Amino acid sequence: MIRLAPLAAFSLICGTAFAFAAPSQPLGQFKQWNAAAYDGENGKRCYIVSTPNVEKPETLRHGDVFFFVKGTPSGEAGTESSFQAGYDFAKDSTVTVTIGDETFRMLTSGNNAWLQRLEREGELLAAMKAGEEMVLAARSARGNETSYSFSLDGVTAASRLLERCR
Repeated sequence: MIRLAPLAAFSLICGTAFAFAAPSQPLGQFKQWNAAAYDGENGKRCYIVSTPNVEKPETLRHGDVFFFVKGTPSGEAGTESSFQAGYDFAKDSTVTVTIGDETFRMLTSGNNAWLQRLEREGELLAAMKAGEEMVLAARSARGNETSYSFSLDGVTAASRLLERCR
């Protein structure tokens, strides 16, 4: 039940992020990851979402922090990954995503970040499925270095539901 709270909060946030889409309908909880769907402009859209297990530095207020992967109706990758923090990122900064030996970069805008090289979406999701932990490092607009650790336990099962909305 506790893990559903992030999904509920994320659903409210995504209502505006997804062009005032209808509220999300939960599709299931898979350990540390939740899956949900919403009615988008071009039909049903699905996404998976998780919150970090660890936020550093612990002395800062991080706000609501989410990592999500949204299924896309077309394109080679079939997914769009995004990171959302509870604060604005430093202008022209990047977020570094590390999963095992793999590293990915995300471009920032406001409090959101997206994969810098879209052709790596498939690689990112594959690394998430194969990994145990994902660590994101960012810099806030105030200059604070932050990091977030996400468990990848359940991401494989949750990501299977992205296929339902293609």
